Amino acid sequence: MTLVKSVYFVVLNSFYNQSIYFSKKRETVTAYAIVLLPGLDGTGELFEPFVKCLPERINPIVVSYPRANRKTYEELKELVMPFIPEDMPFFLLGESFSGPLSVMISYEKPEGLKGLILCATFIRNPFILLPSWMRFISVSPVYRLWPALIGVRAGLSVEKFAPIAGLALKAIRSVNPSVIAHRVKSILSVNVERELSLCTCPVLYLMAGKDRLIRKHNYRRIKAVKNDVKLETIDTQHFILQLEPGRSSEILVDFMDSVIAETEKPLIKR
Repeated sequence: MTLVKSVYFVVLNSFYNQSIYFSKKRETVTAYAIVLLPGLDGTGELFEPFVKCLPERINPIVVSYPRANRKTYEELKELVMPFIPEDMPFFLLGESFSGPLSVMISYEKPEGLKGLILCATFIRNPFILLPSWMRFISVSPVYRLWPALIGVRAGLSVEKFAPIAGLALKAIRSVNPSVIAHRVKSILSVNVERELSLCTCPVLYLMAGKDRLIRKHNYRRIKAVKNDVKLETIDTQHFILQLEPGRSSEILVDFMDSVIAETEKPLIKR
């Protein structure tokens, strides 16, 4: 009987220790945030479909840029920094226009930054046939037509774009066209290759396989600068987080959980 009790307590103790171990391990993938930097509209409203697909254990921090005031990338960086969480690990996602900005912030090595996610984006002028000096043709009257063009595309679309067109139109109409024009000028002149080369955290590039705006040479340029960047591709168009929010969420959560699991060591080991 004594032997049976001894075996029982050994098994119970082993189970208890393993329970603590797995509990601690789960904790390392529950308490973190993702800071979401928006695309050209800058409102952050287009993140809505993606945010709805995130697990409740992940804290999304959606950043919105000024809608009436023109800001450079450097000025936007100063605006974003107060949104960086101080009480938990976090990941930084730069969508399209905000890719260079996310690289600039990661270069600052803010405490708690665990990884960088570049979503359908670039690190320098992304357009081969549009040289940087042509930024002077980016003027506000051009972008007054943008809402109308989106409406036409939604009317002709047989894909997933039509359902998100209303969300996109609402966001774009709330931004002064002169602000959009200024952001396009910034895109044509930006270069953060050096900052990315010095980035020490894990980097994931999420590519839209059918992207006709940010072409694949932008990823190849990033790969040349940061050889260990991880690539994930979804067979859709440029608005990847909006058109495929569920699949995007799965890919990004897997990446973030794996990074956290590798960097956060449990207190009790088997």
